[in-house]
Amino acid sequence: MAGGRRCEGSGQPPAGDLTLASWLPVLPGLTPHGLRHGHQTWVDEDRIADVLKSERMGHEVPGMRGVYSYVSAAMRTELKAARQERWAASLRERARLAPRSIVPVLDALPAVQGSPQNKIGSCQVRAPGRHLSSGS
Repeated sequence: MAGGRRCEGSGQPPAGDLTLASWLPVLPGLTPHGLRHGHQTWVDEDRIADVLKSERMGHEVPGMRGVYSYVSAAMRTELKAARQERWAASLRERARLAPRSIVPVLDALPAVQGSPQNKIGSCQVRAPGRHLSSGS
């Protein structure tokens, strides 16, 4: 081993590099931190409550708003509906660009096959925050 380096904590020589399988980048230069910016933009566009946005981003709400604001079940339901619609829209757009995918599971999704992708759990989405049971 060159230089006789040792790990500070264990005193052992450093482990060799592992060979890992990986995907090619979706977009050159895109980083996990860059994905956080996109996520923040989406929750802003969807008018998600600040307290829920802060929770999702791992931030604390400053001042008195942070003392008196809490995330409610209705807020989470609204967020899920917004995320579900973005997912369905992305599948529709993917299908518009190319009717078939090299990923078989994508071709099996209802939004790609032409039926609406509007389910969250066992509820159908009518509008953000308004749900009917699937039996209605």
